[in-house]
Amino acid sequence: MGLAIRNETIHPSEELNTTKYFEHREFVELYDEYFDRVNRYLRCRVHNVWDADDLTTVVFLKALEKFEQYSRTSPFAGWIFSIAHHAFIDFCRKKKELPMDHTEFFEQSVDPTWDPEDHALTNEQTSILLKKMENLTRDQRDVITLRYFGDLRIAQVAVILGKTEASVKTISHRGLKELRKQYTA
Repeated sequence: MGLAIRNETIHPSEELNTTKYFEHREFVELYDEYFDRVNRYLRCRVHNVWDADDLTTVVFLKALEKFEQYSRTSPFAGWIFSIAHHAFIDFCRKKKELPMDHTEFFEQSVDPTWDPEDHALTNEQTSILLKKMENLTRDQRDVITLRYFGDLRIAQVAVILGKTEASVKTISHRGLKELRKQYTA
């Protein structure tokens, strides 16, 4: 039996839980790294950019208040996106509205962290995608949004949503399959 060797560098903030993992960075560094990703995720989920910006602020204020309780033995991405997801759910409950008119999100200035090579969809194509996502189940939208707009790994999405990795993979697969079906119809 041989071992497969991956020639891939994984940033410490994205590693899966291991006994050796320890998040050594301070809150300011983590804030700088994750602010844009959390904001992009929330902009995809809420009705307008201002609410998304407000929610992002709330998320990082909660994280700062609870930072001493953060167990530095698990990745920060999972912890901060869990806070963001719960803040989004609370927002929906308070507003009693379904998320998003996506046109506002894409009319804003370009996010400098957005990599055009990795995300080559035009605004029109992205609007079509998000419209088609409205036909998915809530779980499928949650998984796909966290996975692709939040740039999270399957394991991190599973922790945030309180599901097993296998169920997240299945939900993601079914959601992507449904999107492909909608595009070919």
